[in-house]
Amino acid sequence: MAVKTYSLKKDGATKLSPHFRVREFTCPDSDTVKIDPKLIAILERLYDYLGCSKIIITSGYRTPAYDRKVGGSGRGYHTEGRAADVNCWRGDSRIHGSEICCALQELGWHHGIGWIAGHAVHVDTRTARYWFDEQNGNRSIGGDWYAYMEEKGHHVPRLAKGDVDGDGKVTSTDARLALQAAVGKVTLTEKQAIAADQNGDGTVDSTDARQILQRAVKK
Repeated sequence: MAVKTYSLKKDGATKLSPHFRVREFTCPDSDTVKIDPKLIAILERLYDYLGCSKIIITSGYRTPAYDRKVGGSGRGYHTEGRAADVNCWRGDSRIHGSEICCALQELGWHHGIGWIAGHAVHVDTRTARYWFDEQNGNRSIGGDWYAYMEEKGHHVPRLAKGDVDGDGKVTSTDARLALQAAVGKVTLTEKQAIAADQNGDGTVDSTDARQILQRAVKK
């Protein structure tokens, strides 16, 4: 899906998704706003996974001139409408960047993820995986944000496969939830769906439910 171009004046209030509007991605020196729909899609999934009360876009689209003004090259993904810097909130508290980066990994985001500093994270839709730590000048953190953040002193508990209801145990209740989701009787959150997807094929079906039940009864 191609990047879309909007006008702040005409389209600023337009809803891009349940939680985001065009005006949140604007550049201070332009009426033009470029936004990649794939960026909105991953931000919505992130919102659900983290149980956010809000996600604030601290920097979305940038003109080349503005990108240079804030220290960029004038040619980055922000200038193409394919990047956003975000702060995520749960209730009245900001979520630390370590948890956000790990959540994006769980969501299968094999594109751009950058830990800017503290609570701030960069997300972009480049085709190749590029996971970096801006505050420490690390252009490649490797293939596991959990391990990297642990090294930096930030422990983020890994998502427990099979624990669909999030109570810390794998039981028949988890298997029942997975089966109900498989037949369309319940809708799982992003985090629940990832926990329920035992074989990692991107869907929750009866096979996953059976595997969870086998784990619950120690088979």
